[in-house]
Amino acid sequence: MAESNQRSLLLKALSDQYILRIIAYSAYTPRSIPEMSQNLRIPIASCYRKVKLLEQLGLIEKVGSKLTIEGKRVALYRSKVSRLSMEMHGSKMVIKIKIDDRILQYNMNII
Repeated sequence: MAESNQRSLLLKALSDQYILRIIAYSAYTPRSIPEMSQNLRIPIASCYRKVKLLEQLGLIEKVGSKLTIEGKRVALYRSKVSRLSMEMHGSKMVIKIKIDDRILQYNMNII
């Protein structure tokens, strides 16, 4: 994915309340998409799309699977984000994301 496209997707993602809730909800305990959908009250189709986007951006990872009560195997996802900050400096936005021991920094001109 081109860097400018990734920055644009990241900014769009971080302005989405569902995405922020998914990141927070899966921070400590791996969660399945149906579980996220039900407990966070996110439509299931939206939840699948948002988790896929978070995977593309490297902010969430598949860490395993489990069997549901119905006997269906579902993937479990865990947030890779341990810290996230956004700051405005004039017309520039600085986003810092701590993933594992790395800090990713994105500098974006808003105007």
